[in-house]
Amino acid sequence: MSLKKALLLIGASIAVAFLAHGFFLYQLTNGQFMVGPNDGTAQMLPFKQFLYNSFSDGMVFYSHQFGLGGGIFSQLAYYFSTSTVFFVTFLLVFLGEWLHIFQNPGDVLFWANAAVFVNIFRLTVVIVITTFVFRYFHIRFLYAFLGAVLYGASVMYFRHASFWEFFADAYLWLPLLVLGVEKIVREKKPWWFIFAVAISIINNFYFAYMNFLFIAIYAILR
Repeated sequence: MSLKKALLLIGASIAVAFLAHGFFLYQLTNGQFMVGPNDGTAQMLPFKQFLYNSFSDGMVFYSHQFGLGGGIFSQLAYYFSTSTVFFVTFLLVFLGEWLHIFQNPGDVLFWANAAVFVNIFRLTVVIVITTFVFRYFHIRFLYAFLGAVLYGASVMYFRHASFWEFFADAYLWLPLLVLGVEKIVREKKPWWFIFAVAISIINNFYFAYMNFLFIAIYAILR
């Protein structure tokens, strides 16, 4: 893919991601957030706030706030402590706080406001990655992009993003697993598959096994 097409893809992906979240952006102006009830408000937001405050204070591995103390990665591995998307978000927010762009990111309300923008960023990356994977199948650029949009901007993506945000990360790694299988079948190169399996397991074991069930069926049929 040429540089011009790559830049076009990134720009189009950002535009689609913003349009797809148009309803949530509108609701944000009315004081409502892209966070569902129950798990969304009771677990997702407090854990992101806790991790941000812990990482900012240099407590990366251990915290005394887990009762008598406990490992941050082991205690919150089910949520965001091993999430690549959260790590990128943390770095951007921490830099923004240092530059005085963001105000009070240690407050849970900040993360409620930020949720829609985090999901726009993630969806942008999902569309870009999936388009590249479809292009590997020699699908024309326009149709590859449309297929990526249908995959990323689906109802299930928004459902997971709203209620159990870290589940939406699975949309990033599934196309890489498909690419990994195709690389083995077509080119006898296992490294993409090894990378996709590793990053899936590292990010979250729960959605990793669901992706692995799908990719196992795909590999058998392939």
